[in-house]
Amino acid sequence: MSHAPHDEAKLLASHNTARYFVENRHISWILLVAVLCWGVYGYLHMPQRKDPDVPVREAVALCPWPGIPSEKVEQLVTRKIEQKIAENDEVDRIEATTRTGLSVVKVKLQDDLDETGETFDDINNKLASITDLPPGAGPIQFIKDFGDTATLMLTVASPPVSDVEVDLRASQAADVIRKLREGATGERISVVVVYPNTPAVALVRRKAELLRQYLGDQGLANDVRLDVGQWAAVFDMQTGLSDTDLHAALLEFADTRMRASELSPDMWYPALVRDPATTREVLGRVAGSRYTYKQLEDYTETIQRTLLTIPIVSKVSRWGVVNETVYLEYSQPRLAAYGLNPWTLGNILSARNIALPGGIIEAQGKNLLLNPSGEFKSERDLETAVIAVDKNKSPVYLRDIVDISRDYQNPKVNLNYHVWRDPQGNWQRCRAITLAINMRSGQQIADFSTQVDGVLAQLKATLPDDLILARTSDQPRQVVEKIDLFMDSIYEAVILVVIVAFIGFREWRSALLMALSIPITLAMTFGMMHLLGVDLQQVSIAALIIALGLLVDDPVVANDAIKHELRSGKPPDIAAWIGPVKLAKAIMYATVTNIVAYLPYLMLTGDKGRFLYSLPVVVTCALVASRIVSMTFIPLLGRTLLRAGKNEVTSMEEMRSKGFFKYYSRLVSFCIDHRWKTLAVSSLILIAGFTMQSKLNPQYFPNDLSYLFYLDVWLPEDAPVSATDQITRQVERVVREAALDYGKKIGKKDKPADVLTSVTSFVGGGGPRFWFSVSPELSQPNYAQVLIEVKDSHYTNDFIPPLQAALSAKITGARVDVRKLETGSPIGIPVQIRIYGEDMAALRQQAAKMEALLRDIPLCERVQDNWGAEIFRVRLDIDSDKANMAGLTNMDVANSTAAAMNGFEVTTLREGRLTIPILARLRMEERAGIEDVQSVYVTSEDGSHKAPLHQISRMDYGLASEKIFRRNQFRCIIPAAFPRQNTLPSQTMKFVNPQLDKFAAEMPPGFRLEVGGEQHDQQDGFAEMSQVMLISVVAIYLALLFQFKNALKPLIVFAAIPYGMSGAFTSLYIMYSPFGFMAYLGIVSLIGVIVSHIIVLFDFIEERRAEGDDLRMALIDAGVMRLRPVLITVGATVTALFPLAWHGGPLWEPLCYGQIGGLLIATMTTLLMVPTLYAIAAFDLKIVE
Repeated sequence: MSHAPHDEAKLLASHNTARYFVENRHISWILLVAVLCWGVYGYLHMPQRKDPDVPVREAVALCPWPGIPSEKVEQLVTRKIEQKIAENDEVDRIEATTRTGLSVVKVKLQDDLDETGETFDDINNKLASITDLPPGAGPIQFIKDFGDTATLMLTVASPPVSDVEVDLRASQAADVIRKLREGATGERISVVVVYPNTPAVALVRRKAELLRQYLGDQGLANDVRLDVGQWAAVFDMQTGLSDTDLHAALLEFADTRMRASELSPDMWYPALVRDPATTREVLGRVAGSRYTYKQLEDYTETIQRTLLTIPIVSKVSRWGVVNETVYLEYSQPRLAAYGLNPWTLGNILSARNIALPGGIIEAQGKNLLLNPSGEFKSERDLETAVIAVDKNKSPVYLRDIVDISRDYQNPKVNLNYHVWRDPQGNWQRCRAITLAINMRSGQQIADFSTQVDGVLAQLKATLPDDLILARTSDQPRQVVEKIDLFMDSIYEAVILVVIVAFIGFREWRSALLMALSIPITLAMTFGMMHLLGVDLQQVSIAALIIALGLLVDDPVVANDAIKHELRSGKPPDIAAWIGPVKLAKAIMYATVTNIVAYLPYLMLTGDKGRFLYSLPVVVTCALVASRIVSMTFIPLLGRTLLRAGKNEVTSMEEMRSKGFFKYYSRLVSFCIDHRWKTLAVSSLILIAGFTMQSKLNPQYFPNDLSYLFYLDVWLPEDAPVSATDQITRQVERVVREAALDYGKKIGKKDKPADVLTSVTSFVGGGGPRFWFSVSPELSQPNYAQVLIEVKDSHYTNDFIPPLQAALSAKITGARVDVRKLETGSPIGIPVQIRIYGEDMAALRQQAAKMEALLRDIPLCERVQDNWGAEIFRVRLDIDSDKANMAGLTNMDVANSTAAAMNGFEVTTLREGRLTIPILARLRMEERAGIEDVQSVYVTSEDGSHKAPLHQISRMDYGLASEKIFRRNQFRCIIPAAFPRQNTLPSQTMKFVNPQLDKFAAEMPPGFRLEVGGEQHDQQDGFAEMSQVMLISVVAIYLALLFQFKNALKPLIVFAAIPYGMSGAFTSLYIMYSPFGFMAYLGIVSLIGVIVSHIIVLFDFIEERRAEGDDLRMALIDAGVMRLRPVLITVGATVTALFPLAWHGGPLWEPLCYGQIGGLLIATMTTLLMVPTLYAIAAFDLKIVE
């Protein structure tokens, strides 16, 4: 590997790329321009994302079985679905949640599966083959696109009612109050309930009479006067209750006598008015939204249809749509008076409401269509439908038998609200519907945003001016912000690298050459990235920043080699190419070493492999580009720019005797002469570094900064949507208060910071999948998801702790967990212990013991499990003998009670594009409480027999599980906990793990335990990274073996690696950074950098020995020759990482800190310890020459 004179003569006679580019400058300049254009084209045409595209390989199967207890649904429905899904080989995990009347089975496919369509189709076909579901169960709905993540979430919200409407309602209400109070004495209070204009005034009056009766019967009020109009009901009374107590009484009435979940969501909150003059002020505080859910449904349906006309949009889904239903509320005595029952009522209406063809008749040369349709077109058609005849043979109309009302579906499936700040600075909570808009795969997200904005701008002309269109999750905005931030980091890094080069070279020509090499290399890298289909996102841009220090190494070495040749007297035309060519082999092996250090990352499996895929690809592209540039355009530019320099030294003797080189050569000489003492002292660095590593807290995958986070709000399992909505209102209020307090804390004394942008709530189930790792909760009446957007992503981490503390302190009757958006694979609650078993009672008992164990650990908080508490359940114990004597069956009992309590569909009403179900159900007052169930009449299927329920059954009360969770076909309960604030899950698990073996040993036979949460994924991830490191080390060793042709020399190189690792550990410890996946990644990639520096150093050692130096002097001179390039390269790499550490957030900080600390120590290793170790190997151990 020497460069003796005869070798140089061979080089001068050779033809190579560097020489070609120097001697054919016209071609070279054209190629340079072409490379720059290629890079610009590639940059502009690369798809842009915030994060790498990580497909969510999840689907969900839903199967209803209305009214059936969860345990029965689990045994007869859930298990059959699980067994069919498990028949597919690509299934990785099956998780089933069974609730009363519903089975939800989630399936996750293997991580290494890229195309999911075929697999999901196969699962769907298998589910369709299930033919033995119980009667009344099904159909099974398989949602294949459950894993689709919304590119844009557009929330369409109603503004509050206008001041004009509030003024009008207040004026009318005040007049009604004054009229009601005529002749009354004493202090009075009025309750004003405003609702949308309704034709069913008689129905409203009947319900209002119930409230008046309730207030009197309970002794809550006297002299209750009532007025019911088209838009409001006004109660005026005398009462000794305070406003708070009266509000509580009204809520109690709504819950116990009116089924609060069935009240119209368009209704205003009750207003309490003592003085008619304050009516406007009081109504203004409770005024509702301007547009009803029906109007919002119309507006969003128009938006949905229009967006789907854009080719770039693949799918638009709506969340929060409240469907309409027509209710026929009947009274049992009234039906009996006409000799009717609910079933005959349904048969009569469905027989009339048909849309069947009557045939075609040919007449007068034309085909005439006979249309016998008797379809209902409106509620008026229903009212006038003849059902029977009375004793006088007069027709009995439907309106004579039942109360007909058009309302929303009950109980509500899900509700959507948007909390925003109006121009006056007041927070408003308005009803909303959210659209999840998905972009077609492979499209430019900037084009998507532009086209969607264009369509919305056109729709503005057809939509109300004051309709609120809020981007509640905006990937285009996140992409632009993230890419701009990371590109700023690149620009800052380039500037810092150039400054380092200028300082290191101490003259502008070399610094300019290096400055020019960076954009050329980046341009070639962008071109390669576009060619390979790499997206422009935070990982690929971060890879460029990481590679920036590596890619300047080749230009620095080439630059130094050219200047060395110029100093030796060679003309520029020769020096420009012969300098890089002499080091070509060393540079090539250094490049290969760095590449093989990164390429094994391609072996990472699963989502982490997909997330980090672009890192090794981009680094490889950058290194290859750097290698090409150093052998092509650097010689071209070096010929023009570089000069030997007037004050440059020309011999090694002179270099060793001047400036910093003099002190360095003396220090190296001392280290070589006292090599064993030097090794002993340096071992202290290793001991200190690895001691600090033992004190680092492990963390799997740090979460990235985001201006979005969300709350999980869980009520007891039997809570209805109305109760969940009430708690969600309280949660939203606490969020606003906590944001105000946090704004005061971080803002100026007289100007608090504006922290909160908006709050969007999904009640009764989760919202769309707005983040790839957030799996929506389907159909959960006791659950709400609250999505919070803050002004600045840097607020999130500091705002969450005080918010969680406020929520835990102020919200009672519910569990509220603040959740960050996870960057890696979804983990859920960080601390999880899974307990498997089949006996439900024993399973709950074991879970209770584990939860007690977690509560005793001081680092755990918010301990919970995924089953929830058992709920109060009513069971009808039917006396079969009495039922048979009455001519009734158990099926008749089930059908009659379900129809009475919840209603049953008798037919439909078609209105344009909508098909509105018509449901018959008991009047509210006949089904308000548990005691009313016993009064229900059970009617046989043919209507010939009937009897009160209490005559053939009795009611039993008890506790039962509302939710049953299964994992991979076994019942599984998961006690879980969150670490306390500023505590990592790994710190918590240090206290949990020692107790698990004892706990598992004490469990009953048939039960087993496993650790989930972050520890499970962390162990798998670290094990895989260890394999990657081993493969990387082996690959580097083989590369060195081929270069040195010596099996022992690579070991000298590897002896320097622990020093770099100890520097990385020290840096992480000093910066209080956890040792996680990204820190591990930084240390593994550090190995290649260390080795590449040593390779070139070894090349110089061989060169000096070929020129006649003895080994000791060759070691010193090689260090002197490599001192400046190494310092410049390391300085450039370290300074290039600082912008990424500043802007990259928690995700990239550990990687940057690890590499910065490792490189600084590795520099000392390269310049001091490598000559020392080489001397020990050669002089003492005699294993190298």
